[in-house]
Amino acid sequence: MKCKSMATVLVFMVSSMVLSGCASTWVQKDPDWMAKKDVPVLVGHYSVVSDGGADVIDLAKQVAGGNSFDDLSMDTYKMLKKSMATFGFDLKTDKRRALKLDRIKDFKTGDSTVDALLGSLTCEWHHPSTSNREFHRIMAGTSLRKKVVSQLKGPNKKEAFLSADLKIEDQDQYLVFKRYRVIFSVQVLDQNAEAIFQAKAEGFTGLSFLRNPWSEKRIQKALADALSKLETVEVKQKVSSFSSL
Repeated sequence: MKCKSMATVLVFMVSSMVLSGCASTWVQKDPDWMAKKDVPVLVGHYSVVSDGGADVIDLAKQVAGGNSFDDLSMDTYKMLKKSMATFGFDLKTDKRRALKLDRIKDFKTGDSTVDALLGSLTCEWHHPSTSNREFHRIMAGTSLRKKVVSQLKGPNKKEAFLSADLKIEDQDQYLVFKRYRVIFSVQVLDQNAEAIFQAKAEGFTGLSFLRNPWSEKRIQKALADALSKLETVEVKQKVSSFSSL
């Protein structure tokens, strides 16, 4: 019995050590924009992707009228919008302008219920009023980045342009303890296609024994964890041309 207890403690200690990696959280903002408030920002792209695959039990709940992956993803967007407001950015969407960036059409069945279920099966989603093409990883100073901004520009010359994504990783490989990690990356470009803000943050769900259940509450809590770190970390008053977004 004593040996079994010691083995259990050892498993827990090893799992904790493996799971306790250093979170990568940082914020960079152009000092000329630091004091500005309510900067109008067009969301050109926002997506949520999960590598955890579909949870059969939760898919059954969705078929019975529960929340879909689309619902969860849209809720994370609302959290993003609130968080970006703390940095002085007022997020808006304009589907007509954002869709100018699309080069590949999304696969849609034409049935919203079926499309939502397909989104849950593939665990891939992008905001319906934004492009399916991200642009926050385009190299600085390139013609492609300038082309993106030229397509998104509207009548407001003070408007900026945002691209962001949320990646959800199923960390189920750590012995018997499992959890999800969320990785949030965002960049905001000005009218000249220069980055005025970029940031990255990680958040984690609580540990689960054996099974790693998918639930909107767990993911939202992990994103809240990431965004809270984003809002408290020291802001670097310079935007690097090279980043690990």
